Amino acid sequence: MRLIKVKEFLARNRQIQQQVDTQIQIFADCDDTVTKYCILSHRWVASQEVGYEQMANLAKLDNAHEILHWHGYQKILKACAAANGLFEYLWADTCCIDKRSSSELSEAINSMFRWYKNSARCYTYLHDTSDFPTEPDFTAFGNSNGWPEWFSRGWTLQELIAPNDLQFFNKDWKEIGDKRSRATELMKITGVPVRVLRNGLSSYRPSFAEVMSWAAERRTTLVEDQAYSLIGLLNINIPMLYGEGKKAFQRLQLEFMRMSNDQSVFAWRANKAGSTEVAEGTEYTNEEMSWTSAVLPDGPIAFSGCYDIVQMEPQEFYRLLSIMWESDAKALAVDGECNALPPFTVTNLGIRIPLPLRPYYGCPSVFRVALACRRRSNMMPLTIDLAAFGPIHYRYSGADGPIQPFPRNQKLHLAYKDETPHDITFKLVETIAVHNFRRCLVFPSETRSEDGSLRLSSTNPLAIVVYAANASNASNALFAVACGYCFGQDWVHVICDEPRNKPLLYATQIYKRTWRRGAEYARLMAEACSGKTVQPYYVKHGHLLGTTWAVRVACGGREKSSDRIVTVDIVEFPGGRCKTLTWEPMYGTKGLIEADIPCLMRETLWFGGRLDGHQVDGAHNVFSLAPTQRQIKVGDYGIIANNNAGSFEYRGNIFSEPEASTLKLRPNTDDSLLKPLVTTKLVPYGTPLPCPSENAGLVLHESKILSLLNTRRILDLLKHLSSRMRNYSLVTSVVQCSACDLTGDFKARIRTQQRRYPQIWQGYVRNSVTIPKMVTPLYTVATPWVWYQGEQNQDVASEYQEIR
Repeated sequence: MRLIKVKEFLARNRQIQQQVDTQIQIFADCDDTVTKYCILSHRWVASQEVGYEQMANLAKLDNAHEILHWHGYQKILKACAAANGLFEYLWADTCCIDKRSSSELSEAINSMFRWYKNSARCYTYLHDTSDFPTEPDFTAFGNSNGWPEWFSRGWTLQELIAPNDLQFFNKDWKEIGDKRSRATELMKITGVPVRVLRNGLSSYRPSFAEVMSWAAERRTTLVEDQAYSLIGLLNINIPMLYGEGKKAFQRLQLEFMRMSNDQSVFAWRANKAGSTEVAEGTEYTNEEMSWTSAVLPDGPIAFSGCYDIVQMEPQEFYRLLSIMWESDAKALAVDGECNALPPFTVTNLGIRIPLPLRPYYGCPSVFRVALACRRRSNMMPLTIDLAAFGPIHYRYSGADGPIQPFPRNQKLHLAYKDETPHDITFKLVETIAVHNFRRCLVFPSETRSEDGSLRLSSTNPLAIVVYAANASNASNALFAVACGYCFGQDWVHVICDEPRNKPLLYATQIYKRTWRRGAEYARLMAEACSGKTVQPYYVKHGHLLGTTWAVRVACGGREKSSDRIVTVDIVEFPGGRCKTLTWEPMYGTKGLIEADIPCLMRETLWFGGRLDGHQVDGAHNVFSLAPTQRQIKVGDYGIIANNNAGSFEYRGNIFSEPEASTLKLRPNTDDSLLKPLVTTKLVPYGTPLPCPSENAGLVLHESKILSLLNTRRILDLLKHLSSRMRNYSLVTSVVQCSACDLTGDFKARIRTQQRRYPQIWQGYVRNSVTIPKMVTPLYTVATPWVWYQGEQNQDVASEYQEIR
């Protein structure tokens, strides 16, 4: 421990002022356990403090006389003057630590509580007041909760508690009281109990939650110091890793759990003691609804209000919990052992610990969990809510409703790492205007981006979009789409059964409802996406009560992106052909299409088989051989003939329909030019190639790809046509070229399967000298989802008939 020699410091100060050359050394290395010394506690002032190197070499510095007038130097000078004649040594954190050495800094931080505790006296300098405060003054101390700044800093908490003898000095260095005589006022200011202020922590060991409550309103310049300033109060040691940010507080809690089984570490914002369901009228603020998903918070602020939480002895805990939950105590303990609390074990899955719990009705993945701690004013144990997501349990807020009986003790893995994403965006594509619905409100409004998408974050993990029927719609219906993020899983839900109300009140009701069930929605979404056949998009329907309509919500996104695309659509309740309760994968969705609107197209079923496909370099799709009887165009619709060749039978073109004229749509396409000479790669179906070749297929000259524009207006047109286009297929892209011929491998393929190929393709094989000129040799065909009816569900069909 490096200490300032008080007499030498004062002597050197006089010699520097007198401009006398001095060689006095003011520092000495001492053992804090045997040396009698005093210590300084103060509030740092930026750019005015004197570091170790400056203080040690002060006499040699050109600006020595300037430094003598610095606020930081004057503090040490006044402290030495107060100690002179009483103490030989003084310690000050500004100049007694060489902060250029990381090892010395780490040693000092881990030893600081002990150094303050072993000091004979602590001089506490309140630089911004003349009198000791007894009432908050927000005019004078508006930036520090109404009290002098010293009381608002993180490091000064241990400097208040650790010393046995602490004296306060005002800004003029006049004594204004000591810790023992001012204990009552100090408890009012800091929340630290009087007995701790007078007798220290040795007489009373507070719970983890109580200690954190003392630090909850205090601030530090560096976020890591929120944790480092508390290690002495918790009697633990951790290495200093500046730059780790909020992970420091996580390490602090994990190290504490390694040394203690104090379960109050989980009791931040605990439920009301003894409750079995959320009280009616409970309101949740935005701050309360933006908790981290981990069981460990990222700062002491989460423990605000935990000043009266105390630990419970094992037998007391299980006895009172058995009364509260009306259960046998042994059924709540591990192996029926009520004499000890289970230890914590930190694993790669999380914090492993057995805890007594009860699941919620209607939310089997959400549990009420009891902790071995309580409020001083209530004998019953505190509880928190956890939500299971796979094998991991996360902290959860906002669950409501009754809790199931028959509690049990279960071994849990508690997540201690925050899974909250940086940001996630939901792009809503709405095609509801066809049935006279419109978006009328986004709640909270700050989740809405300028482009109309929803941007969720850790502070706003849920957004509600309300849709209302226009005046021309006689139903006067409302429905909402909720988009959220919970435990690393994005989710979407449609709500159609909430009683009608004014849009803002309706949105608030939906927000509370979906927030409280967010964990269950996330679990259902994850289960839908985790089957053996993983699809890029999923669909859910919500029935608009009293109508023959349903809200169709389709959700999807790219795995490596934080963007999700959601289509919101109104469809006629399709005769019992949709389920309204669960997510269903959209089988056959063309997931490779980089679409602005997801789920626009569904892969067409080729009854009776299909011809070989062709992969074109530069395109994602696999193309089919185009019909040769006529020039096929983008927008053609028809049926797939039930024959071996999978022929497409033309019925018309969507851009020739009256609805296209009404919407002022022309057959515009997205054109993509290819290389002057392209050889397609054959993608065989059925019999393999006799002599496989990497480039077996067609040779295209001066080719280009024309694709259907994937826009909202196109989807509107498809919807308008849906009533008479049920299960038709649509040409979505074609390949045009000036000339086309066949490779040898492809000719061989046709020879072996002549029955499957149209006569014109066989003719090209027989006349290999002639290079046939074709306008459209390849195309893709799909079924728009708005044209697809699906398979009938008998239960839903009965409901549909009742509505009609």
